[in-house]
Amino acid sequence: MGAEVESGAGLDRENLPGPRFLSVIEKAGLDLSVIAIVVLALLVTLSIAGRLILGSAISDDIIIAGELMVALVALPWAIVTADRGHIAVEVFTTRVKGRGNIWLDILSTFAALVMMVPLTLAVGSALMTSIDYGSYFDGDLYLPQWPGRLMFFLGYALMLARFAFLLRDDACRLYNYRRESVTTDKDLL
Repeated sequence: MGAEVESGAGLDRENLPGPRFLSVIEKAGLDLSVIAIVVLALLVTLSIAGRLILGSAISDDIIIAGELMVALVALPWAIVTADRGHIAVEVFTTRVKGRGNIWLDILSTFAALVMMVPLTLAVGSALMTSIDYGSYFDGDLYLPQWPGRLMFFLGYALMLARFAFLLRDDACRLYNYRRESVTTDKDLL
Protein backbone atom coordinates (compact mmCIF):
# COMPACT_ATOMS: atom_id res chain seq x y z
CA MET A 1 0.00 0.00 0.00
CA GLY A 2 2.88 2.39 0.76
CA ALA A 3 4.23 2.02 -2.78
CA GLU A 4 0.82 2.87 -4.21
CA VAL A 5 0.62 6.04 -2.13
CA GLU A 6 4.14 7.06 -3.14
CA SER A 7 3.51 6.47 -6.84
CA GLY A 8 0.18 8.28 -6.59
CA ALA A 9 2.00 11.25 -5.07
CA GLY A 10 4.47 11.26 -7.98
CA LEU A 11 7.45 10.01 -5.96
CA ASP A 12 9.53 7.64 -8.11
CA ARG A 13 11.69 5.87 -5.50
CA GLU A 14 13.76 4.09 -8.17
CA ASN A 15 15.05 7.24 -9.87
CA LEU A 16 15.87 9.45 -6.88
CA PRO A 17 19.31 11.05 -6.84
CA GLY A 18 21.75 9.54 -4.39
CA PRO A 19 22.52 6.05 -3.15
CA ARG A 20 19.78 3.47 -2.75
CA PHE A 21 20.43 3.08 0.98
CA LEU A 22 19.44 6.72 1.52
CA SER A 23 16.01 5.98 0.06
CA VAL A 24 15.70 2.96 2.36
CA ILE A 25 16.59 5.09 5.41
CA GLU A 26 14.13 7.80 4.32
CA LYS A 27 11.39 5.18 3.95
CA ALA A 28 12.20 3.85 7.43
CA GLY A 29 11.93 7.42 8.76
CA LEU A 30 8.53 7.77 7.12
CA ASP A 31 7.41 4.45 8.60
CA LEU A 32 8.59 5.55 12.07
CA SER A 33 6.68 8.77 11.60
CA VAL A 34 3.50 6.84 10.81
CA ILE A 35 4.03 4.67 13.89
CA ALA A 36 4.55 7.82 15.98
CA ILE A 37 1.20 9.17 14.74
CA VAL A 38 -0.57 5.96 15.77
CA VAL A 39 1.17 5.89 19.17
CA LEU A 40 0.36 9.57 19.70
CA ALA A 41 -3.32 8.97 18.90
CA LEU A 42 -3.42 6.02 21.32
CA LEU A 43 -1.61 8.00 24.01
CA VAL A 44 -4.01 10.92 23.79
CA THR A 45 -7.05 8.63 23.69
CA LEU A 46 -5.90 6.58 26.68
CA SER A 47 -4.92 9.67 28.63
CA ILE A 48 -8.30 11.31 28.08
CA ALA A 49 -10.13 8.06 28.86
CA GLY A 50 -8.02 7.66 32.01
CA ARG A 51 -8.90 11.17 33.16
CA LEU A 52 -12.60 10.60 32.56
CA ILE A 53 -12.90 7.08 33.96
CA LEU A 54 -10.12 6.75 36.54
CA GLY A 55 -9.53 10.40 37.36
CA SER A 56 -5.85 10.07 36.44
CA ALA A 57 -3.97 10.47 33.17
CA ILE A 58 -0.89 8.68 31.88
CA SER A 59 2.20 10.05 33.61
CA ASP A 60 4.08 12.66 31.57
CA ASP A 61 1.63 12.31 28.69
CA ILE A 62 2.23 15.88 27.52
CA ILE A 63 6.02 15.36 27.41
CA ILE A 64 5.66 12.05 25.57
CA ALA A 65 3.22 13.63 23.10
CA GLY A 66 5.64 16.49 22.45
CA GLU A 67 8.50 14.11 21.77
CA LEU A 68 6.35 11.99 19.46
CA MET A 69 5.38 15.13 17.54
CA VAL A 70 9.05 15.90 16.96
CA ALA A 71 9.54 12.45 15.43
CA LEU A 72 6.44 12.55 13.27
CA VAL A 73 7.32 15.98 11.87
CA ALA A 74 11.10 15.69 11.41
CA LEU A 75 11.57 12.18 10.04
CA PRO A 76 9.65 12.63 6.73
CA TRP A 77 11.55 15.82 5.76
CA ALA A 78 14.00 13.92 3.55
CA ILE A 79 11.20 12.32 1.53
CA VAL A 80 9.57 15.72 1.04
CA THR A 81 12.96 17.03 -0.11
CA ALA A 82 13.47 14.12 -2.50
CA ASP A 83 10.08 14.88 -4.05
CA ARG A 84 10.97 18.61 -4.18
CA GLY A 85 7.82 19.13 -2.16
CA HIS A 86 8.94 22.17 -0.20
CA ILE A 87 6.98 25.39 -0.52
CA ALA A 88 8.19 27.37 -3.51
CA VAL A 89 7.17 30.59 -5.19
CA GLU A 90 6.27 29.52 -8.70
CA VAL A 91 5.06 32.81 -10.11
CA PHE A 92 8.41 33.34 -11.83
CA THR A 93 9.87 29.85 -12.03
CA THR A 94 7.03 28.35 -14.08
CA ARG A 95 7.79 30.83 -16.87
CA VAL A 96 11.45 29.86 -17.04
CA LYS A 97 12.24 26.91 -19.31
CA GLY A 98 15.26 24.82 -20.20
CA ARG A 99 18.62 25.73 -18.68
CA GLY A 100 17.13 28.62 -16.75
CA ASN A 101 14.87 26.26 -14.86
CA ILE A 102 17.82 24.00 -14.03
CA TRP A 103 19.79 27.04 -12.82
CA LEU A 104 16.89 28.01 -10.56
CA ASP A 105 16.81 24.45 -9.17
CA ILE A 106 20.54 24.69 -8.48
CA LEU A 107 20.13 28.09 -6.81
CA SER A 108 17.28 26.94 -4.57
CA THR A 109 19.06 23.72 -3.59
CA PHE A 110 22.30 25.57 -2.88
CA ALA A 111 20.46 28.15 -0.75
CA ALA A 112 18.78 25.33 1.17
CA LEU A 113 22.15 23.66 1.76
CA VAL A 114 23.66 26.92 3.03
CA MET A 115 20.79 27.23 5.51
CA MET A 116 20.69 23.56 6.50
CA VAL A 117 24.36 23.08 7.39
CA PRO A 118 24.40 25.41 10.43
CA LEU A 119 20.97 24.21 11.56
CA THR A 120 22.06 20.58 11.37
CA LEU A 121 25.25 21.37 13.27
CA ALA A 122 23.27 23.23 15.95
CA VAL A 123 20.82 20.37 16.36
CA GLY A 124 23.72 17.89 16.51
CA SER A 125 25.38 20.02 19.18
CA ALA A 126 22.15 20.12 21.21
CA LEU A 127 21.90 16.34 20.87
CA MET A 128 25.46 15.82 22.10
CA THR A 129 24.91 18.24 24.99
CA SER A 130 21.77 16.41 26.11
CA ILE A 131 23.63 13.09 25.96
CA ASP A 132 26.74 14.41 27.74
CA TYR A 133 24.81 16.06 30.57
CA GLY A 134 22.14 13.39 30.80
CA SER A 135 19.42 16.00 30.41
CA TYR A 136 15.91 14.90 31.26
CA PHE A 137 12.41 16.33 31.45
CA ASP A 138 11.00 17.15 34.85
CA GLY A 139 8.02 14.96 35.55
CA ASP A 140 7.00 11.71 37.16
CA LEU A 141 9.10 9.55 34.84
CA TYR A 142 12.16 11.83 34.35
CA LEU A 143 12.30 10.98 30.66
CA PRO A 144 15.63 11.66 28.90
CA GLN A 145 15.74 14.42 26.28
CA TRP A 146 18.10 12.72 23.84
CA PRO A 147 15.57 10.46 21.99
CA GLY A 148 13.56 13.44 20.72
CA ARG A 149 16.69 15.36 19.86
CA LEU A 150 18.06 12.32 18.04
CA MET A 151 14.90 12.13 15.89
CA PHE A 152 15.19 15.85 15.16
CA PHE A 153 18.87 15.47 14.23
CA LEU A 154 18.16 12.46 12.00
CA GLY A 155 15.47 14.44 10.20
CA TYR A 156 17.85 17.33 9.57
CA ALA A 157 20.79 15.08 8.63
CA LEU A 158 18.75 13.06 6.13
CA MET A 159 17.33 16.23 4.60
CA LEU A 160 20.84 17.72 4.34
CA ALA A 161 22.12 14.58 2.61
CA ARG A 162 19.17 14.62 0.21
CA PHE A 163 19.80 18.30 -0.63
CA ALA A 164 23.46 17.47 -1.38
CA PHE A 165 22.45 14.70 -3.78
CA LEU A 166 19.83 16.95 -5.39
CA LEU A 167 22.50 19.60 -5.98
CA ARG A 168 24.77 17.02 -7.59
CA ASP A 169 21.90 15.73 -9.71
CA ASP A 170 20.94 19.26 -10.80
CA ALA A 171 24.54 20.01 -11.78
CA CYS A 172 24.60 16.80 -13.85
CA ARG A 173 21.31 17.78 -15.49
CA LEU A 174 22.79 21.16 -16.42
CA TYR A 175 25.95 19.55 -17.81
CA ASN A 176 23.97 17.00 -19.82
CA TYR A 177 21.60 19.72 -21.06
CA ARG A 178 24.55 21.78 -22.30
CA ARG A 179 26.10 18.72 -23.94
CA GLU A 180 22.81 17.82 -25.65
CA SER A 181 22.32 21.39 -26.89
CA VAL A 182 25.89 21.50 -28.27
CA THR A 183 25.32 18.20 -30.06
CA THR A 184 22.05 19.47 -31.47
CA ASP A 185 23.69 22.71 -32.66
CA LYS A 186 26.45 20.77 -34.42
CA ASP A 187 23.89 18.54 -36.08
CA LEU A 188 22.17 21.63 -37.48
CA LEU A 189 25.35 22.85 -39.18
